[in-house]
Amino acid sequence: MDGINVNAIVLSVMPVGEADRRLLLLSKELGKISAFARGARRPTSTLIGAARPFSFGVFTLSAGRSSYTVQKAEISEYFEDLSRDVEKSAYGFAFSELSAYFARENEDGTEALSLLYYALKSLQRGQIPMKLVQIAFECRLIALNGLMPSFAACARCRKPLTEGAFSSALMQPLCRDCAPPDAKLPLQKSAVYALEYIRTSPLNRLFGFNVTEEVLREIAATDELLVHQAVDRELPARAMLSVLAAD
Repeated sequence: MDGINVNAIVLSVMPVGEADRRLLLLSKELGKISAFARGARRPTSTLIGAARPFSFGVFTLSAGRSSYTVQKAEISEYFEDLSRDVEKSAYGFAFSELSAYFARENEDGTEALSLLYYALKSLQRGQIPMKLVQIAFECRLIALNGLMPSFAACARCRKPLTEGAFSSALMQPLCRDCAPPDAKLPLQKSAVYALEYIRTSPLNRLFGFNVTEEVLREIAATDELLVHQAVDRELPARAMLSVLAAD
């Protein structure tokens, strides 16, 4: 019986028994799936490289009654720079964790897979701050799941939005005229533009911009609210980023 070929990134790896590994994959064709890499912990296994977090390529799977088994894998990107850098790895694991949270089995994973791939590439290149990569990744993933509001117009008066504030009560952006005077999450013009760019830009250009420290703080506060609203439990890998930032 021919195997099933899927384009996928390894989200997480778990040892099973004495020699196997269980892989959680985010695939283009099947969404989030689990697959066993038999013997992948043995030094002579041809699956050692594939059974690593962040490995990206084509996985050939055989389907069993309740799970998949990896027959072979052709890995085109190992993201080795991430694996060698503690901070980059932490961000990468947090991105994989959030991807796993939103992904579902037997759903089209094309956009989510592309988003994660471009985010990991951006981390690896290091051309923009890792915090900005995180914000862009998280907001866009939330947008892919229909949970990010538009920043093109004020949620109340519907006039084009230039600057204002993000309402934690409404989870919507408001213009200066509609926002309360004591709004705690202000959004200057550049922050509004950045958030709308993140929501709508082509994925291959998503990580091609930078912002000032002030704008970064503003969009980070908005991102934090959006993630808190969209995710119903604490994500350990994401929480670790706060620990690293505090060090």
